[in-house]
Amino acid sequence: MSPSQDTRPSDNSSPQFWEIKPIPGKGQGVLATQAIPPGTLLFHEKPLLTTETLTSPDTTEKQLAQLLRGLPKESQRAYLSLHNNYPGQGSPLSNIIRSNAYPLGPSSPIGGIFKNISRINHSCLPTTQHSWNPKRQEFLVHAVREIKPGEEITTSYHVGGPSSERKAELKEYFKFDCSCCLCSLPAAKLRKSDARLIRAAALDQAIGHAETVMRNPEKVLRTCKSLETIYREEGIKDQRIGRMYWDAFQICNRHGDLARASAFAKKYRESKILGEGEDSEGAVEALVFMKDPKRDDSYGGSQRWKSKVEDIPKGVSDEEFEKWLWRE
Repeated sequence: MSPSQDTRPSDNSSPQFWEIKPIPGKGQGVLATQAIPPGTLLFHEKPLLTTETLTSPDTTEKQLAQLLRGLPKESQRAYLSLHNNYPGQGSPLSNIIRSNAYPLGPSSPIGGIFKNISRINHSCLPTTQHSWNPKRQEFLVHAVREIKPGEEITTSYHVGGPSSERKAELKEYFKFDCSCCLCSLPAAKLRKSDARLIRAAALDQAIGHAETVMRNPEKVLRTCKSLETIYREEGIKDQRIGRMYWDAFQICNRHGDLARASAFAKKYRESKILGEGEDSEGAVEALVFMKDPKRDDSYGGSQRWKSKVEDIPKGVSDEEFEKWLWRE
């Protein structure tokens, strides 16, 4: 485990879009101080500590104590003031890590603790998306929907699934009963939402079936479209949108449809810019594939849908373009 190389506070937003205040039933939280449009970068922070050099659970508490003593007093106070989900269970310094760490990248085994970002509370339908930017060596938080003045700024600790599954896992790992806007829907609306999310999980799994992608790409592309519809109905704006468009890109690219592959790469890029910023790895990568989809490894399985990037229709309505894009 190691401290950040730069423990100076980041200039997290200019002008200041948020403030940290007590929120009934939640402890500390982050509230918007003004209207925030989608795509706004709200936070960019270097970690106070990372778990990169963690050697053994038996020595974690001792290591943390040593590391904290090496940090500036302000950073020490910031760390010690963070919430502990496991009071009275020993190892208080380690439990702060367990309660507040974010992975530094998808599936990364390394976690980081952040002075301000660690104050953002959970919602199953969050107002933001968080991401690790390896080029900047900072953790970023972008608004993915319009946030009103006084509204709580939220992120998601758990992505997807029906309410009972989400609430059980949040209770087990984070020790709270979720009462977010999605989990607190009236019973009839919650049942419909749960049914859609269960269906979305099944559709997402079906899209990944390689044999079907090769033998029946029309069916898999329709599955992507159905998933997009569910995400729109659920108001989902997070990384699931980008993953679905990336799947559609690869399906079209696999069958030589460079026009639609380029169009889906553009949608993927737009989702990455919204949630991760224009300089994110995904957004930069997508720009390459928009211009030349053949540069991705998915190209070349067949020429069943052969087209050129120049075949993208121009001068058509949005509705006509979407019908073309999804082969409707």
